[in-house]
Amino acid sequence: MIYEPNPKHKEPWQRGRTGSLCPKSVDPHTLLKDSVLHGTKRYATDGERAYCAKEHASGHWHGWPVGWREVPPEIRRQWIDTGAVSRRSVYRQHWETGT
Repeated sequence: MIYEPNPKHKEPWQRGRTGSLCPKSVDPHTLLKDSVLHGTKRYATDGERAYCAKEHASGHWHGWPVGWREVPPEIRRQWIDTGAVSRRSVYRQHWETGT
């Protein structure tokens, strides 16, 4: 798997583009390597936030931050059970942002 960034998810914000900005502190290569495949998308966490990646060319992926509700419930449960993310982080974001 090869990570290829999409400029619409990087600062500076690009006028007319939609998409969530990725924090500069995130290592997208590690997130992709540690991601979980679900259908045609991959999901990852940095321990606080969730990310989704989509294959845009054979073996080439780009990703972006997502709300916890976008992560399949079985993956959220797996991360909580293994300690990859705290239940508090997941549900705090639910209550604060509704995502």
